[in-house]
Amino acid sequence: MTPTQPGAPVRVHDNITLIEVDEAVALDMLLADATAHKYLLTRLSDTVAVVAPGRFDDLRARLLHLGHTPKIVEEVGHAGRTI
Repeated sequence: MTPTQPGAPVRVHDNITLIEVDEAVALDMLLADATAHKYLLTRLSDTVAVVAPGRFDDLRARLLHLGHTPKIVEEVGHAGRTI
C-alpha cells in the first residue's frame, strides 16, 4: 500500500494519534479484529495506522485485552500520541 501516489496532494494534520507496530501482520490482525478495527481510521503504511479521534483509550484497552503490552509515546508539546 502506498500512502500517496506521485503527484497526489499531500495533507498535513495536527493533533493525530497513530498506532505503529513492529510487523505488518500485527496491524493486519488488528484490522481483522471485529472490535479493534472500529478504532482505526486508515492504514498509512504496512505498520502504521491512524487511531479514530477519541478512541485512544478504547484501542489501548482492546490491545491489553488481546494480550498486547503497548508502549505509549506522547510527543512533548503536542497532543498527538503513538501507541
